[in-house]
Amino acid sequence: TFVQHLVPTEPLVQKLVHNLYFQKNLPAFIGKFFLLGEAIQLERDIMIWNNKRYEKKPLFVKSKEDSQVAKHRRWFSQFYSENSPRLKFQRDTLEW
Repeated sequence: TFVQHLVPTEPLVQKLVHNLYFQKNLPAFIGKFFLLGEAIQLERDIMIWNNKRYEKKPLFVKSKEDSQVAKHRRWFSQFYSENSPRLKFQRDTLEW
């Protein structure tokens, strides 16, 4: 079982924590293998997270998935204004 959670460390900065639980009768290398796969995927995601940007009017296709994204964006917009804090730096590594 993977348990992942974000821990705020400062404004607009979070620490991602992974906990892995597996049965005692399984060899430890199996759990380590799954954790390594998760770490590799996370490193790939960092590039996407660091280069994402807000598009005021994104291009959506007519699909159930995109309609749900559009609905979520409309709902979530109530929490932001022009004065909302902005991220002023980017980190390219997993170093905290």
